[in-house]
Order: sequence, then C-alpha cells, then structure tokens
Amino acid sequence: MTRPPAVGSPSEEGEKRAEREGTAGAPATATDTATIPATDAASVPATAPATGTTPVRRGRRRAVFLLAVVIAWTLFIAARTAFSGRWWLWNGLGLAPPLAHLLIPLALLIPAALVARRRRVTLGLVLVSLLLGSWQSGLHPGALLHGRDEVPADALRVVSWNTFFWDQDSDPDDFYAYLKSRPADVYLLQEYQNARDGEPVPIDRLARVEAEFPGYHVATAGEFLTLSRYPLTAVTALRPDGLAAPDTAWADYWNIRALRTDLRVGGRTVSLYNTHLPDLLNVDRNPLTPSYHRSVRQLSERRERHFGELRADLDANENPVVLAGDINVLPGTGDLRWFRGLRDAADDGDSLYPATFPVRGPALWRLDWAFVSPGIDVHRHVLDDPPADLSTHRLIDLRLSLPDTDTDTHTAPAPTPDSDKDRS
Repeated sequence: MTRPPAVGSPSEEGEKRAEREGTAGAPATATDTATIPATDAASVPATAPATGTTPVRRGRRRAVFLLAVVIAWTLFIAARTAFSGRWWLWNGLGLAPPLAHLLIPLALLIPAALVARRRRVTLGLVLVSLLLGSWQSGLHPGALLHGRDEVPADALRVVSWNTFFWDQDSDPDDFYAYLKSRPADVYLLQEYQNARDGEPVPIDRLARVEAEFPGYHVATAGEFLTLSRYPLTAVTALRPDGLAAPDTAWADYWNIRALRTDLRVGGRTVSLYNTHLPDLLNVDRNPLTPSYHRSVRQLSERRERHFGELRADLDANENPVVLAGDINVLPGTGDLRWFRGLRDAADDGDSLYPATFPVRGPALWRLDWAFVSPGIDVHRHVLDDPPADLSTHRLIDLRLSLPDTDTDTHTAPAPTPDSDKDRS
C-alpha cells in the first residue's frame, strides 16, 4: 500500500513551485527537491562584511596623522620664536639648520592642501608655521637683487675669520698663504690658539705674524689677534664681572670674548670688535645625561654676561662700529637683540643663504656674522671657503665706506685702564 506524500514534502513543494513558474510537467531537478527552510529576510546580511580598512577610514587616519604632525611642527616653531636666546634650555633644542624652518612647512603645504578632512585647520596652521619659519630661515632674498657696484678706491677692507686653532692642524706656510690671499686693511682673527688634550692653550706666533704682515699694527688678547694697517688709538679687552670660574687653566680664553680696537682712518676714528662668543652647548657631552644640561645652563649664563658687557660697551661708544666674528648666534633667535642698532652686513651681500659652518659639505649654519653702524656703507660682503684642512668656518670679506662726517666730535673718550685686567 502506497503511503500518500505528506503535506509539505519535497515532491509536493517542487510541483507547486513548477506550476507557479509555468513549468508543470518538467522533470524535477535536485534544486527543485531541496528543502528551503523559512528564514527572516532581515536576519540575512545584504553583503559579506568587508575585510581590512575602508578607503574612507584610511583617509580619516591620514588626515588625523597629518594634522598631528602640523600641530607639533607649529608648536615647535612658535616655541623657538618665543624661547630661543631667552631660555637656556632651548639652547640645546633649537639647533636645526635655519633653512629647515622654511623647507619643512613648504613640504607640508602640498598634503595640507590636498587632504579631504580638516583641510582648513591643517592648511591654516601650515601657513602660520611658514610665516614664522621664513623669518627664522636665514635667507636674504635681497641678495638676488644686488648688483656688483664699484668699490671705492679708499674703501676699508676688513676680513674676519675663525681660524680653528690657528695653524695647528695644517702646514703653516699654507695657512699664511691663504690668509694673505685675502688682502685686507684689518684682519679680525679668532682662535689664535692651539688645543692640547681637548683644552685651549695660548700660543705665541707674533714673530711669524709680523714677518708675514710687515707694517701692520698688532693687538692680541685671549684667543684674539687683530691686524691693522692703520694706527691703533685704543685697545680694550672686554671682561665682564661676575663670571664663573673658568673650566680650564687658561682663564683669558673664557673671560675675554671680544677685543675692541679703535683705529684712525682718514682722520676719523672707527671701532672694530673682534668677537667670539661662548658656544651654545658642549657637543662632546651626551644630551641624555644631567651633566649635558648643566653645561648648557652654565654656558647660557656665561653668554648672557658676555652679551651684556658687549652691549654696554656698544651703548657707550659713539664711534662708527664694525663688529664681526664667530658670535655663535643663529638667524631669527632672541640673541640678535643684543645687536640692536647695528645693521647686518649680509643684507648688502650677494649670498642668498650666508651660512658659514661647516666648510666640508654644504654650509648649513650661520655662526659667523658682521654688523656695522647704520652710517657705514657696505660695498661687499663675500664668504670664502678656505681649504678644509685650515678651518671649519668660512671667511668673511668686507669692503666698507665710513661716514663722511668727522667723528672726532662724536667720539666717546677711550677708557683709561684702572687695573691690569683692563690692559691687553
């Protein structure tokens, strides 16, 4: 006896489906005979879940990362603007090559303009950092516009150079030959010294100097040597009071960081300051150690006293001034406030980026400067690369014209030494 099919059996469901689709009588297939359980359509996902990160999410993360980088850089450049040269701790932090303060925001400008999210905020911060960075970049765009004017025949020729331990690491004949290849009326030379066991030591090369530069007047004090074709009317070594005990046996190296010489040039008196101000930091110490930061702070305190002594002398000096040397100041920093009232001679030079250190490879930092009184005309400000075995610093070559007015009636009397410490 054949058992009738149960209601809802596979064969019955297949026949009904075939009738609905207009295929009654067609042979049933395996699909037709498969049981399709009833389900809730809402419980079945429309698509399979995506694997990985969606493009929208990736774009959001990139925008957040870019904004974080821009915020960090803007805070850094703003802090450098506020603290450099004013807070000792910054002396060990803000030492990036000055040109980087312009190049980094320029590099951030393109992705900031293309980012889809938070574009306005990101782009605005980049523009702020670009504005601040351009002021601290050390660029002199005016150099592109300056022509080579004719230098008057009576122009004062001044050379300033950090010799880097004089002739210690080079052939003395090569050293003097290079120096004489840059003819000058006045040479402002720093690091007239040698080094022994990592410490500065004084030297005596005056016999050779006088033989190489006959007829020049010579002034020395500490690490400084000044040569002049013109008579010296006064020589003053600037020694500030209240300095900490020197770090090495040669006290004058630490205590004298500027040598002033007054010259008579064409009936006028002009003051030249041969300068080498203390370093910002000691590169031989590990920045992750407490001794490094103590050293940075001690050097900062010493710098402040030397800056203050130099500023006081400038304020009391009514002569035209030429100040040059390795002053260890970076462009756009607060230390430049000590030279207010003087003009950067590089403004009239032909170098777009007048960096002076190091000589080997591209010069990235400007440590050596020349400043002049507003009334002095600068006809030339040229940087020259010495042979790398002579020095790590580039040489500054100036051609200047002094004011026409006789400065005798505007000259402060030369200070009279009241103790041995005021004699050089």
